[in-house]
Amino acid sequence: MDLSATREYFEHGSVVDHYAHATAEIGLWRSEEAVFREVFGRGDCLLDLGTGTGRIALGLCELGYTRVIGVDISRAMIKRAQRLRKILEYEAAFQVMDACDLKFDDGTFDGAVFGFNGLMQIPGRENRRQALREILRVVRPGGVFVFTTHDQHAPAYKRVWKEEAKRWAAGKQDRELLEFGDRYEDTESGRLFVHVPTGNEVREDLKATGWKCDSDALRSQIAKEPGDVIEFSDDCRFWIARKPEDTGTAS
Repeated sequence: MDLSATREYFEHGSVVDHYAHATAEIGLWRSEEAVFREVFGRGDCLLDLGTGTGRIALGLCELGYTRVIGVDISRAMIKRAQRLRKILEYEAAFQVMDACDLKFDDGTFDGAVFGFNGLMQIPGRENRRQALREILRVVRPGGVFVFTTHDQHAPAYKRVWKEEAKRWAAGKQDRELLEFGDRYEDTESGRLFVHVPTGNEVREDLKATGWKCDSDALRSQIAKEPGDVIEFSDDCRFWIARKPEDTGTAS
């Protein structure tokens, strides 16, 4: 399992169309807007990772943020984001880039976002940690990183993970999966990978890569979302992490 399969999925035309529809018709979630207004200053330079067709980056522009760069591994997604940016006449910039290998100088950004569970669509825990290290590097000391994940301990999926644990214990899990928590969703456009972590796993990864975890909360605890958002995405957990003032990049 590697990033090439993930990249291929997000290059698919129907997937790009789906994300573009969400960018044009849904925009920022109420929970996202509440969190961003709380942790980012209006003049901050922000990096939107896994930007897709720019739903979050362009939503930040709509809120008045003028220094936003969106990156994504999918060239098709970036092309659509650039097209939407021109239509809306926003100043956001978009680039094709791998979150595990960011082409920015140290401390370039005041803050970063990895929305819609994008960090967990990177296969392999060490690869996700590499992305966390890279994000830490390009964010200034004291800068904030906001991201979302699914939650393995969510009550609605307790039975699913109990059954999955039995399969792993018996050695009958999908052999394409690297780690417990990995899942594939079969769609008309291909197989979509996502890792569903526990809260302790996320905290361990943040600590191991130099981040300080400020807080976490379920989306439903932050804001009541309209029906189109709930249909677009299940409830997820928001994480707010901060780069310590007295450290550089993690080793």
